[in-house]
Amino acid sequence: MKEYPIRIVSKITGLTSDQIRKWEERYPILKISRSERGSRRFTDKDLEVLQLMLEAKRIGFTLQEIGSYGVEELRSLVNELESTNSSVIYPELEQLTSSARPFFNECTEALNEYNLRRMEKAIYDVALELGAVYVIHKFMVPFIKHVGRLWKNNKITKSQERFANAVIRNYLENYRSSFKNYNPDNPFVLVTTPKGQKAELGCLVNACLAVSTGWNPVYLGTDLSSRDICEAAISSKCSALIMSILFPLNDPTIPMELERIRSGLGNNFEIIVNGKRSSLYSKTCGKISSHQVYDLFSLPNALEDIRASVLKRN
Repeated sequence: MKEYPIRIVSKITGLTSDQIRKWEERYPILKISRSERGSRRFTDKDLEVLQLMLEAKRIGFTLQEIGSYGVEELRSLVNELESTNSSVIYPELEQLTSSARPFFNECTEALNEYNLRRMEKAIYDVALELGAVYVIHKFMVPFIKHVGRLWKNNKITKSQERFANAVIRNYLENYRSSFKNYNPDNPFVLVTTPKGQKAELGCLVNACLAVSTGWNPVYLGTDLSSRDICEAAISSKCSALIMSILFPLNDPTIPMELERIRSGLGNNFEIIVNGKRSSLYSKTCGKISSHQVYDLFSLPNALEDIRASVLKRN
């Protein structure tokens, strides 16, 4: 289990060390362990709780209200409210920490200039600052969303949007396919999207988070039929399947495809469905007994828990 000192947690969350200490003292939802010398040691689950508290605070809840919830209750609350919240033009900017914002600004300026080296350097520098796991959902995902929103609001051209996405894709591909991350003892997970879902960057993010949490990903890209997904999962001896559902919305074929996948893989196969828009298919996800994860800062913990269950079973 990975552990972090408070100075690293401060960089990742944007909270000061004093704020973190006060939150721990006042709110029972935070239960931080100590080293033999008495210093605080934070796990990924502790970081998720802090992220959830920050998100709930941003939505409008007081810390007193937040602190009275359990982790599962708070996660459900944040997921439900965030999926319906559309009042801010650029909500991803509010999620940036003070550590990430300078690199974010650097990437935006590089985008305007089509400056490949400048953008690549900023991305690799922020990865060193935040760490490989947290750079994905604390920097890369907000930047992907911001680029898309800038284009939709006519703030950048289509060619600039393509340029930025190419740089992001290259970084994620390099991380996903890095040989140093491969361990033959790790379980295998198939990463794709169901038929009609074509969000490639979201699919790549899933693969990177799988790598960071001790899985060997078998990456197939997007838009695959249930038959192809089942054939690949069985032939590659995968223990789990991650699928992101982002766009288009409320596709009537998705429930049928999900049910066919469960039927083809059997009841013991682990299926993870993520993406905020996957909430539109909650009934089907429940019917097929899949793990449904709406937000990315909860996905690493979910993947670690499922991995532990798979290894114990095998």
